[in-house]
Amino acid sequence: MTHDEELLHIDQVIDRLDSRFPDLPRESVEQVVRSAHEHFATGKVRDFVPLLVERLAREKLQGLVPVVPVEPEAAPKAGSEVMSSEVIARRRSWAGWLRGWYPDTRMPIAAAATE
Repeated sequence: MTHDEELLHIDQVIDRLDSRFPDLPRESVEQVVRSAHEHFATGKVRDFVPLLVERLAREKLQGLVPVVPVEPEAAPKAGSEVMSSEVIARRRSWAGWLRGWYPDTRMPIAAAATE
């Protein structure tokens, strides 16, 4: 890869990360990518530099974007109207299938201990 091709790839990295992080100003994205590119400036093998730059810059940019916690949806209860008969039938078939693979290994330990 020539130096010009590498710079073209770095510009494409800036464009991709700019579209991935729309809340951040483009100047900030460009600065982070250029900084990551300088990190790999002394490397001898240049073929994977754009990929490595993109990964490093993405990790740094993810640290700049505030994370909004997402509330998980409550799991439907067995008696609720949300569960369809198809879901219940599928669960029953899985239970039967698993029973064939995992035989009941419970032994009458209490009975053996009393003898």
